[in-house]
Amino acid sequence: MRFSVVAGNGFDQKADALVFPMTEDFQHDRLDKILGGALGSMVRRKTFVGKRGQIASAIVPKGERDLRSGVVVLVGVGKADELDPEAVRKACASGARRARSEGAKSIVVALNDIVRGGEVSARQAGQSAAEGVSLGLYRMDKYKKKDPDRKADINEAVFGGGRASLAALRKGVEIGTIMSEGTSYARELINTPSNEKRPPDLAAMAQRMARKEGLRCTVLDEKQIQKLKMDALLAVARGSGAPPRLVVLEYRPRGSKANPIAFVGKGITFDTGGISIKPSGGMENMTTDMSGAAAVLGAMLSVARLKPRVPVVGVAVMAENMVDGNATRPGDIVRAMSGTTVEIHNTDAEGRLVLADALHYTKTKYKPQCMIDLATLTGACMVALGDKVTGMYGTDDELISRVRNLGEETGDRVWHMPLFPEYGEAMKGKLADLCNISGVRWGGANTAAAFLQHFAEGTPWVHLDIAGPSHTSSSQPYRPPGGTGVGVRILAELAMGWKKLPKQKGKAFGTK
Repeated sequence: MRFSVVAGNGFDQKADALVFPMTEDFQHDRLDKILGGALGSMVRRKTFVGKRGQIASAIVPKGERDLRSGVVVLVGVGKADELDPEAVRKACASGARRARSEGAKSIVVALNDIVRGGEVSARQAGQSAAEGVSLGLYRMDKYKKKDPDRKADINEAVFGGGRASLAALRKGVEIGTIMSEGTSYARELINTPSNEKRPPDLAAMAQRMARKEGLRCTVLDEKQIQKLKMDALLAVARGSGAPPRLVVLEYRPRGSKANPIAFVGKGITFDTGGISIKPSGGMENMTTDMSGAAAVLGAMLSVARLKPRVPVVGVAVMAENMVDGNATRPGDIVRAMSGTTVEIHNTDAEGRLVLADALHYTKTKYKPQCMIDLATLTGACMVALGDKVTGMYGTDDELISRVRNLGEETGDRVWHMPLFPEYGEAMKGKLADLCNISGVRWGGANTAAAFLQHFAEGTPWVHLDIAGPSHTSSSQPYRPPGGTGVGVRILAELAMGWKKLPKQKGKAFGTK
């Protein structure tokens, strides 16, 4: 899709549709006149008054010269003094999707009046609008026959804004486009069926992306993984005919000698649960159990294009959790790369095993300034927070605060969860150092995070349990059904605005 920025509201731009985000107190006299009184009629009847989530469309009368679009799509963003980037993002996504349903192939998005209020800067408006349009129009349909009744896709979007803020708006659109490209790449990986993305296949996809984007890529195969004594990872992969892979992508700005920040993602390309097999109902969704790895790969794509000043390492650990005669059994004990022994009581608690080796590898090889891991780790986190919020755990208050704030800015919301010592105590094994599940029924997301904390010790660390928001079955403004790519924009934004973490005094809040 082609994006461009012009001065003004875009009324003079020739396009099939004009998307107009509108506040509740917008003075709509000119637009109402252009639409022959249709807007005023909607306001009087209260069918459209600019409230968040409201949407309406009107045909531009023939012969109208003040507006060169055929259809106007009105999208409410709420009160002007309560405007935020998420409202703009959702409105532009909904508006673009409505325009597409009207048959539009090109759109103009009017942002001048949004920026004029001052609650959202021109750069924020441009970025949010570009993300909304791009992510809202995303769809995964390469496995379907071409629908002859389907209207064509939108291939051009023009964003209109005031002359004084044009440079900032243009910069925002540029950043939003790159953030969306990383997120869409993650979605493509998540939505690819498991028979086409077994660990060697997914690793090859990452290699191709890295080559194209100029990232250094290292792929560790099963022999190299064995040599590194990553027996926790190997234990998960043992029941599969497809060997595991560990993929490392590296971005380093020219001249930088700083230690990197590191992102680590769980990439279970299909999860049967192993010997502790899952119920059959809904198991087809386990093709999304590599959403953490997809988020890391998508973030690295965006990082490569955004070119932040800090070095970044992305680690994606890939395995398939299957069942055969060689599969790991409940009761087995394995030794992780760190030397820690782990008693396996449930083979469906596999994500923490692969991450244990990936975290230790990343920590010891790259000595990062911080590590953030993402994983569809526990159903317990969904019980606690639902399917739209990510559970966040961490050991550094400043890093936790940055991730939380970025969650609000990007719309990928996170909620800080506790890591009290009792959760770590619950993960101690009887015959080994640790057990991969606790003997406690409740708090499964917390005990799983405490298990990972053991392998991240000594490095500022945040764990994001994305089990809930990693995919959706419902249609949301900029999250169509399927993989969402949650976390990509948080990671990329963190890298873009990176500042060295201050030395923490004492333990992080929630770990005491």
